[in-house]
Amino acid sequence: MAMKPKLMLFSHVCNTRSITGAEKLLLHFMKEIDSIFECVLVAPQEGKLTGLARRFGIHVHLCNLPMLHGVYTPYLGIAQDAENLRHTPAFQDALSLLQRYKPDMILTNTCVNVMPAVAAKSLGIPVIWKITEIIQTTEHTAEAIQMIGRYADWIVGISETAAAPFKQAGMSDRITVIPPTWEPSLPAPDRWLHLRERKRKQLGLKGTHTCIGYISSFIYDAKGLKPFVDMALKLCETQPRCRFWIIGAPSDKKYYDECVARVKRSGYAKRFIFTTFEENVSLAYTAMDIVVIPSMVKEGFGMTALEGLYFAKPVIAFAQGGLKELMESVGSGAFLAPPGDSEALVTLALTLLNDSELASDTGWRNRTEAEKLYGIETYRAKLHTMVTQWLLRFPGWFKYIQPPNGPVLTWGEGGLRTVLASDPSLVRALLLPESVVQLLPRSSLPPIAVELHDGGAVQPRKAEKRMQPAELTKKRRRKKGILAVRRGLKRLKRGARIGRKSGVTRKAAGRSITASKGASRRRSSGRKTRKKTGSKKHDRRQG
Repeated sequence: MAMKPKLMLFSHVCNTRSITGAEKLLLHFMKEIDSIFECVLVAPQEGKLTGLARRFGIHVHLCNLPMLHGVYTPYLGIAQDAENLRHTPAFQDALSLLQRYKPDMILTNTCVNVMPAVAAKSLGIPVIWKITEIIQTTEHTAEAIQMIGRYADWIVGISETAAAPFKQAGMSDRITVIPPTWEPSLPAPDRWLHLRERKRKQLGLKGTHTCIGYISSFIYDAKGLKPFVDMALKLCETQPRCRFWIIGAPSDKKYYDECVARVKRSGYAKRFIFTTFEENVSLAYTAMDIVVIPSMVKEGFGMTALEGLYFAKPVIAFAQGGLKELMESVGSGAFLAPPGDSEALVTLALTLLNDSELASDTGWRNRTEAEKLYGIETYRAKLHTMVTQWLLRFPGWFKYIQPPNGPVLTWGEGGLRTVLASDPSLVRALLLPESVVQLLPRSSLPPIAVELHDGGAVQPRKAEKRMQPAELTKKRRRKKGILAVRRGLKRLKRGARIGRKSGVTRKAAGRSITASKGASRRRSSGRKTRKKTGSKKHDRRQG
């Protein structure tokens, strides 16, 4: 019976209260690719990610493997440090895990999650490396990029910006860019108004208030809370109807406390709402009117921005990496500010505050374009196309495959060929959806017959059962005829030897030879008579 191929996915973190963007992207990737693979999630500990994965029927295994954080900020010798992971106790844990589950391939999430790739590579297991961030530029970045390329059979980038260093390093032929999508479970537009009214009531917001939101799973300097506060305090001076909702847990408590203290000293504290934890953060967007993403580092993508686009919100952001790429793709490049420029954020916010029609039109255009470029159907199509690329590029990864209710197939001359086996149930075929298999080339050649070897392993037969060409049939007939002639000559030679020993005279070729004396005498007498008759005829011809 065909089974789905097994994919083991390694998460570098598993937070207990909030779920980070990288975790959220991995979870959604698992949920979607689970239609093709049997997924096993490996996480360092129990947390939000593991709980959600189990809820969606994904098997979970806990294994705490060390990270190599220097890959994000490369230094001299990073490649050797990756190789040195082989000599750590955790490496044996990784090997044991892979040998136990026997995955057909593994996926490691984020650039710092190196150990799974090294371990899988040592066992000959294909490695997919998902890059969710932009590796920082240093004089040793090329070394880090080449190191990842050494262990990765395929690279998945969440944006063109994230994939760019690998393409520049000559790896374009094994890279797929699959931007994230939103959760299909997000509320549909017809529910937004109800959810908005309920949430704003909980927050104490009036209908006349304009809510400007900031969302980050964990808050530290790279997430730009300080420039957001700078913008907000400036707006407070002229925009009394504005309210500012900040959602996120303090990862850098000192940084967070400094931002809160500035708000308290300003005299505008009542216009700010600080929420360190929001159970369903996606619903927070319904209560907001403008979403601001002031990231201080180059983002791999911008999941917060994408969710804001889904809820038809105008989004303002710093022009950073994949975040800039996202905003420009939906036509909101005009709402990008130079990184760190809080005054530019103020200007963009005022543009929207002073023109409600522009704000509404911008939000709905964002949603329409995002649906086309980043919607769930687009995401699924890219996933299936990527798996098809794997099959074409690495046919050895999937030796025998089978679509639902279809025959077992294997790679042969000209493409996929049907497999014939005396017992098909013993063929270890991998079940793949028709949407993937139909994109693969089919051979016009006849089926391939296979037989069992070594306790059930399936191998092609040396001589396949197939219709033979007419030339080959003729050749075999000629061969049979030659053999028959050779056998006849052998019999004649044998008879000649016998005749010489017994004094028997042999008849013409093809007649039987007898050792009987009576028969010999009759043949001798007959020959004499024929000889005389033949002489008379010869004489008549001569006359």
